[in-house]
Amino acid sequence: MAVWCMSYPQFKSEDRIVSLVFHPPEIKSGTEATIISPQVGMLYAVQLPDGELHRWFAWFELQAVNPRPYNYKYLQIGDYARVLTEQGHPSKIKKGMIVKVVKVIAQTPFYDLRLCILKIKL
Repeated sequence: MAVWCMSYPQFKSEDRIVSLVFHPPEIKSGTEATIISPQVGMLYAVQLPDGELHRWFAWFELQAVNPRPYNYKYLQIGDYARVLTEQGHPSKIKKGMIVKVVKVIAQTPFYDLRLCILKIKL
């Protein structure tokens, strides 16, 4: 069963923001960026093959191993999924790895960002 947050994006397109947290590899605490577009979607916590829990995968980073009937595109607790990208995750996360969904959080805000380039004066 999904946890429904009913959140709405706090930021709009072209807002300038500063990241408060580290999200490897590109975003470190203090990284400046501009919002390109806000989105709302599903977020998943998964159990890795070694039993470790990992948070969080966005809905577009996982693919159902056994898709549900009736074109239901979102994963549910207990489903198995294939990792589609390792970008933004620790090195132990590998593309193609099979994981088990242990938590689903619906209506989660996501943002496409344009990272600011630092200019260094010499």
